[in-house]
Amino acid sequence: MAIFTKSSQGEKKSPATTKHAAVPQAAILRIQRPHITEKALRLSEKNQYVFRVAPTATKSEVKKQVKKLYSVDVVQVRSIVGEEKQRRLKGVAGKKSLTKKMIVTIKAGQKIDLGVR
Repeated sequence: MAIFTKSSQGEKKSPATTKHAAVPQAAILRIQRPHITEKALRLSEKNQYVFRVAPTATKSEVKKQVKKLYSVDVVQVRSIVGEEKQRRLKGVAGKKSLTKKMIVTIKAGQKIDLGVR
């Protein structure tokens, strides 16, 4: 099986020009959604916001994306990694997936509007 296919003019196509081209790692959105709970709302009064992120996300990636998406200056990022939990449904064993949250502290005087009162 050939990786490259010949076009009608005899030129070779590269795999990068196909429909499923590789996406650069920096272009992947690591922030899934804001994590809105009572505790998270209390933290927002201290300029700290909680976001659910991809399990493979790093602090520097989240910092860059929060700065880009919300136009704020990020001071500190802390991470919380939850465990996979064993679950059973109709006698079949399974597990809940790993969860990861990041607490992002922003500069005093700046705010992120999460759409919550």
